[in-house]
Amino acid sequence: MNKRQIRGTSPKRLATIITLGCLSISSSFSLEADKAQELLFSADGGSRMSIENGIRLMELSDNVIITRGTMEIRGDTATIESIVSSGEVSKVTVIGTPVYYEQQLDSSDEPVKGSSNSISFYTDESDGANVVELIGEAVIESPTSNFKCSAIVYIAEQDLIRDTVGPCSGAFNSSN
Repeated sequence: MNKRQIRGTSPKRLATIITLGCLSISSSFSLEADKAQELLFSADGGSRMSIENGIRLMELSDNVIITRGTMEIRGDTATIESIVSSGEVSKVTVIGTPVYYEQQLDSSDEPVKGSSNSISFYTDESDGANVVELIGEAVIESPTSNFKCSAIVYIAEQDLIRDTVGPCSGAFNSSN
């Protein structure tokens, strides 16, 4: 899988967003134990499975809940992609009106919360980061900052907003 990138961000704007995102790095990281947990899912509707180019696609519908450790994503439908040869889940995409995301951080009592029209999570092959990509009316609320943009790429382990598509607004919490 190729590194995912949101299009339409100018280099100058991207540098500004990365700088702002780096300011939000603190000792808050996603719960380390979540990485070792199995992916669980439930749905009130049916499911469909197919294989395309060595990838198993499982589609779920109606009131979908995806969990992995303390991470929970809720929405209307979901697609879980896994590599046929290893069984490893490579990407999960949940769509809804809206989709909700929540995950506990290691060093904070407050979880990270988010919402958007579509949320995908996957491991970035270039750096091994766990990526949560929110697209369409994206909101992330963390102990260190709050952002509202058209799209947000969030790195859970670092409580870092890596990339956004505007318009954006937000705030850094002064208590951190």
